[in-house]
Amino acid sequence: MEVARPGGRPITPTYDPAEDYATAVLVTGATGAIGRAVCRELVTHGYRVLGLARNADAKARLEYGVVAVVGDIRDPAPWESAIERSDVVIHLAVPADVGQGKKDRKDAERDADELAAILDRLCGYVRRHKKRLVNTFGSLLFEPGPDGWVRESSPISSGRGFGIRHRKTYPVFARHRKKGLRAVSVNPAFVYGPGGWFEHGVLEPMSRGQSAFVGDGTQTMHYLAASDAAVGYRLAIENGLDGDDYLLADDSPTTLGEFTRLVARAMGAPEPVSVPEEELIPILGAWKVEAYTFCPKVDSTKAREVLGWRPVFRTIDAGVPVVVREWKRSRTVAA
Repeated sequence: MEVARPGGRPITPTYDPAEDYATAVLVTGATGAIGRAVCRELVTHGYRVLGLARNADAKARLEYGVVAVVGDIRDPAPWESAIERSDVVIHLAVPADVGQGKKDRKDAERDADELAAILDRLCGYVRRHKKRLVNTFGSLLFEPGPDGWVRESSPISSGRGFGIRHRKTYPVFARHRKKGLRAVSVNPAFVYGPGGWFEHGVLEPMSRGQSAFVGDGTQTMHYLAASDAAVGYRLAIENGLDGDDYLLADDSPTTLGEFTRLVARAMGAPEPVSVPEEELIPILGAWKVEAYTFCPKVDSTKAREVLGWRPVFRTIDAGVPVVVREWKRSRTVAA
């Protein structure tokens, strides 16, 4: 097909033989901690991957083999053609300024409203072009039961921690589903891997000898390696049922203290010290302290049975040393 060039002279687009048969996936948040792992997983399994990056600096951080789409997640109109060219959109993006700085509950409510508006716009474009959406909420989408576990059959979150976002965004998602949006959601526990909170909030401070956790460290938490989360997203494309929600977590919940001590040992960092919550609330805000210390036990049975998903790193004891070793190696290479 010929396309008119400005000035009237026609050009013929370069033919891509893979375009005829490889599933095309647009990943928003493609340079984030989960997004990078998802892009890598999809590229290595033969997908054509487009990655949304907010600027030239982010574009340079895209994984090898990912086609760059530069744009702002708040406004899909300028990159609508990327949605049209894709078969599936995986939504992982959160604007860089959302969640930054001190956050009390009223601030978190405002962020949740903005994320709901972003999801509403994106769902509208995906539905208009009759594409499929794989959306990310997180394991705090659901309210823990009396036994302390969250399951897909649990009620939607009452709003504790990151659940404040999901309580506002999930109804938007559900409304678009009722209007015909073909969509699944993938909802991981706290994901550790290069980038994001784990690198910037845990590994980098530990590399400078700063090792701490919030409170007494006995808070129940549940984690998942980024590479295992990425497999879950791929399998959601391949085996997921539209209308379903899937939780992802490793085999064993743990505590914030146990996780932080394990990372410190792998890093060769000092034994973590406890920082009382009341000392951090004036600095971080009450909501942010709550959000960083609340992740109930996550039942991922449904993802294992329906998607065929199994984490390679079944516990943090298996996964954390590998992730830390790879991070150290990447820093040595970069230096």
